[in-house]
Amino acid sequence: MDDYVVPKKPKPSEKYLELIEAYKHLHEDDAKFQGISLLPFAIDIYDIINFNNCKSILDYGCGKGYPYKEQYKYMDRKKKIPNFDKPLHLWWGVEDLFLYDPGVPEHNKLPTKKSDLVICTDVLEHIPEEDLDWIIREMCSLSNKTVFINVSGEPALKTFTTGKYKGENVHVSLFDHEWWLNKVKHVWEDYKHLKIYLTSTTKEGIIGTCVKGE
Repeated sequence: MDDYVVPKKPKPSEKYLELIEAYKHLHEDDAKFQGISLLPFAIDIYDIINFNNCKSILDYGCGKGYPYKEQYKYMDRKKKIPNFDKPLHLWWGVEDLFLYDPGVPEHNKLPTKKSDLVICTDVLEHIPEEDLDWIIREMCSLSNKTVFINVSGEPALKTFTTGKYKGENVHVSLFDHEWWLNKVKHVWEDYKHLKIYLTSTTKEGIIGTCVKGE
């Protein structure tokens, strides 16, 4: 596929830029933002990859991306987290992988090619509300076929440790599933060739919806 240029985005809000700097400080702790929040969805994503014949993946907001770098011996059958003996994308059967996270120096550049599947888990709730539209648009613009999004509807266990928002919860955009669904549908109107899987993690469990064309 030819190189791809991401559409010019609106100027990020001042809060977004401040939070990115705060996240960079949090990333200095190897135990934080390892990228393992996608593990409970590994089997679901495997099914999405196969059903939609996805050959390439972008993890948007991948954190440190540990599951893609080594085998991950972690089994929790209750949460459907598999025990895989190779990097996760290879366990899924996909070799063409891109990782992006603005808070991690080695992953802070957007890819120059689209991927069949864009994955975004435990990310959007960390983004200021005023920036969500352009973030979701950017994700959609980088997908050929499919987007998988998971958001949390609950406060995080982490708080900011530096800067203007020190002491505040890192989940800065907490909304219910219906709110997120309306937000995604609004953006999807310009990307109707895509199929978007939206899941929300709540105290009651996980709620899922697929947004797609007829």
